[in-house]
Amino acid sequence: MTKQVMISGMLLLLFSSLVKAEEPLVAPKPTEPVKEIDFRDPIPFGLPPVEYGLGAHSDPASLMDQSLAARTLKLKHDSQWGYLRDVLKALKIPESSQLMVFSKTALNPRIIKPENPRVVYFNDDVYIGWVPGADKMEFASVDPLKGTIFYELAVRESNEPRLIRSERCLACHGGDSSLRVPGLLVRSFLTDQHGRPISGYSQISHDKPLEKRWGGWYVTGTHADMTHLGNLFNKDVIEEAKANPALRANLKQIDQFVDTAKYLNPHSDLVAHLIFDHQVHGHNLITRASMEQQLGLRSDVEQQLVRYLLFLDEAPLAGPLQGTTDYQTAFEQSGKRDAGGRSLKDFDLQTKLFRYRLSYLIYTESFNKMPAAARRRILKNIYAFLTAPAAELEASWDVDPDAFPVQERQAILQIVAETLENLPEFWTVSKSR
Repeated sequence: MTKQVMISGMLLLLFSSLVKAEEPLVAPKPTEPVKEIDFRDPIPFGLPPVEYGLGAHSDPASLMDQSLAARTLKLKHDSQWGYLRDVLKALKIPESSQLMVFSKTALNPRIIKPENPRVVYFNDDVYIGWVPGADKMEFASVDPLKGTIFYELAVRESNEPRLIRSERCLACHGGDSSLRVPGLLVRSFLTDQHGRPISGYSQISHDKPLEKRWGGWYVTGTHADMTHLGNLFNKDVIEEAKANPALRANLKQIDQFVDTAKYLNPHSDLVAHLIFDHQVHGHNLITRASMEQQLGLRSDVEQQLVRYLLFLDEAPLAGPLQGTTDYQTAFEQSGKRDAGGRSLKDFDLQTKLFRYRLSYLIYTESFNKMPAAARRRILKNIYAFLTAPAAELEASWDVDPDAFPVQERQAILQIVAETLENLPEFWTVSKSR
């Protein structure tokens, strides 16, 4: 039995366990009408045309592995970091995106702890996990049509390093917290002194208030009078934090907790955390919308995605917020800009995450290569919001017009008109704007 067939069989077994035996959810035939489902229903992503466990992939990690196989890419091995630094370079992931997590809620729980946290690095499309002392690096790479694909790379030196598809990740990364599709997870769990979770939240996004975020994570950066759950471990410390919510807040270094010399840098940047929190749930929503369209299913995921991309339910910030690395600058510099120099990656970090509230995720491959009909509907609804009169924002969108001013909406219309490829014909910007 080939590894590919074995993976497919395991996935189909998993799918069947997620669906009620008496009402198996199957995709309708092409001649049948779209089937209405609930947003939280599992979907049969092992079936054609998605066939998650099979076929070719075009996610960044797969493309990197293809280059390794063709020997057009070589990874240098380092005695301390293994292939980590070269992998980040190959995938164009900034080292400043480094986030440290010490809760035992991922692979390698035996060695993850407050003194030896796991680190995550990421860009717009791919995520890397690495732990000092682990045998393998972890990859979560977003494929435009198949969702998040998981891989591992051995840390030890090899003449022909190659990525291996992981067969164990969907036990967690295919459940309710990732919207029942192969997706990504970001959690917030307070832990004991060993990193064992005590209590927290299994799904974090930009909608969660800051005071509920980052349990089990280190956080470096300043955030004025706002509080969060980062940097806290040990039951006694957690109890103390209940009376003093600012305990271990606004930290610029974490050397007192962990030997940061074991890592590429000594930071777990607050601004990178904010982007990570936004991006993970956004990717899962895009994947869910794409798969439903491919499988002839329909829930309200597209409406939820539109609201999410427009930050309509974003938890307010009370800045100024600032990180401890050059991540913020590098992130902004990577944004596409209109003739006026404006970008959807321009930060606000005073009362909201971004200056122009439409997510940069509309530029990703996962959004732009989703089925054309779904992409068009989503963009049409975004356009309808941006051009709606004030009374309609309140009546139809439950949005205070003063909270999303017309000037900001007009700026977003123009930025997208000048920077997004394959823009539908209805997206026009009048000269009066």
